[in-house]
Amino acid sequence: MRKINSKFITTFISESGSFLQNKDYFAFVELDKFAIYVIADGIDSDADLDSAKIAVSNIISNFSEAPSMRKGFLKKLLNLANKELIEQSKNLRLKASLTIVVTNYVKIRYAFVGNTRFCLFREGFLKYKSQDQSLTQQLVDKEKVQLDKLANHEERNNLYCYLGQDQNLTPYISKKIKLKNGDIITLLTKGIWENIDSSEIRDGLVEATESQEVIDNVEDMLLSKQPKDLENYTLAVIFIDKIYENPKLKQKIKKIVLTLIPIILIILIVCSVFYFKNKKRTEQINEMNYCIKNASNYIEDENFIRANEEYKNALDLAKKLKLEEKRSDIDKYFKLTEIIINADKYLQDSKYQDALDEYLNAKEKGYYADNLGKDYINEQSNKTNQHILVLDVLKQADKKMEFEDIQGAKQDYTIARDLAAKIFFKEAKQEAQDKLDKINEDEAKKQKEEKEEEKALEEEQAKTDEEEEKEAKEKLDAQLNAIEMAKKGDLSYSIGSYHDSKMYYIMAQEIYKQIGMYSFSDELEKKILLTDKKIQEATIKKAKADTYVKDANTKFDQGNLNEAKILYLFAKDIYEEANLEDDLKSVEEKIKVINTLIDKKNPKNL
Repeated sequence: MRKINSKFITTFISESGSFLQNKDYFAFVELDKFAIYVIADGIDSDADLDSAKIAVSNIISNFSEAPSMRKGFLKKLLNLANKELIEQSKNLRLKASLTIVVTNYVKIRYAFVGNTRFCLFREGFLKYKSQDQSLTQQLVDKEKVQLDKLANHEERNNLYCYLGQDQNLTPYISKKIKLKNGDIITLLTKGIWENIDSSEIRDGLVEATESQEVIDNVEDMLLSKQPKDLENYTLAVIFIDKIYENPKLKQKIKKIVLTLIPIILIILIVCSVFYFKNKKRTEQINEMNYCIKNASNYIEDENFIRANEEYKNALDLAKKLKLEEKRSDIDKYFKLTEIIINADKYLQDSKYQDALDEYLNAKEKGYYADNLGKDYINEQSNKTNQHILVLDVLKQADKKMEFEDIQGAKQDYTIARDLAAKIFFKEAKQEAQDKLDKINEDEAKKQKEEKEEEKALEEEQAKTDEEEEKEAKEKLDAQLNAIEMAKKGDLSYSIGSYHDSKMYYIMAQEIYKQIGMYSFSDELEKKILLTDKKIQEATIKKAKADTYVKDANTKFDQGNLNEAKILYLFAKDIYEEANLEDDLKSVEEKIKVINTLIDKKNPKNL
């Protein structure tokens, strides 16, 4: 009854343009409840098969079996047509651009692939228009190409979606559009829109009373332009003089209203319940967030017990509200504050190692809890470390006391006392001070005893020193005498008086032996041996020199003055080397006599 009670007038024209074969195709079917209008542009060069006709026929055939305006149904129609083109491709791959318009005589929905176009004019104005699935359209959308250049742009036929492609088809499918009496729909291929824009088509609609007039006006404009290489052109015009009006609409509305009232009441009740439930939930979430905020404030004040209580309340609310992510975060904070509280308790109970372990655990857990209380944890762990250090120093001092290292222990107790004072560790400070006082008391007692001993020793030492002083004076005098004797010995040795030297050395040696200076005595023994050696050498040398003198005397008596002189000179060298002064003088006198005698014999030498 819809078709009979509505008036849709359709007129179209399809021509080959400048080409021998027309690859465009338009067809429509108007059924009782639905109508479909399909226009296609074959974009392949197959001369035997008409891709546009195959696609349009397939779509109309499948539509007629079970007509519908659903988006999914329109997509299915396009996919079936795409599959049909692929299967019928033989020599060449069949391809087509295509636009569908489906109506229930009250509303329409359009879908397209490629660059065939749809326009809807209302009251003389363009109301709706499709966009091409081409590279040029993408450039226009990106404002890289002006809209008025689209019809002549070189990439206008470079399509990214069309029927006959292997990839997944991605058609554009519009939403439903409510029709009005007097609306005009146009479907056109590129032979039209490359040469006639939408404003010119609108001019062709002016004062036209029927669709055929529009066709004639637009074709006249197209041909008057005499375009070179005019593409196949197809134009379909649908005049919507009257849309379908349901006579039972009021009854239907009344029925719908009566049906909807209980539904609306149920919805209102559900919404109310949901509202109050949501309101309560919102209040609980706000309360949870308030607890978290309070906990943060307590943490800033280093009140971790109250912060832990607030986190516990927030955690219970998060569990109740089933906020798993929030619950996980709050649980980290809650457990961290528990660890800090336990650590503080250990520190308060003087369980310093346990406290340190807990603070280190808190530092590790804090990394995953936004470093909550980081400064406090660091401060407390440092404080605990210092307590442990004080106790370690005290233990070390006690150990030194066991090994009687009093000064080392005293130094460590002092260090422990000072460290304890800095960190207000009263017990350790008192313990260290008590032990220092004990050491000082023991030292004072020992010093007193040592002073008394020292006084007795001093008196005894004074007596001993007096005797030693006397003995030392006597020994010093003897030593000086021995030194004097040794010096005389050295002097005699230096002038060759070896016998005198030996005598002085023996006297000095005896003195050193008497006063117990045996090292000096041994040194003099070496000098005595050396002197004996010198005496022996001098004796040998003197004997040899005496022999030279004796032979020289003989030569002198025989008148051999030169030979006598040479022998006297040999003797002179030996006497001189042996420091025999008397013998040396005697020989020198004899050499003078010989020199005088030689000079007298040889006056020319004067």
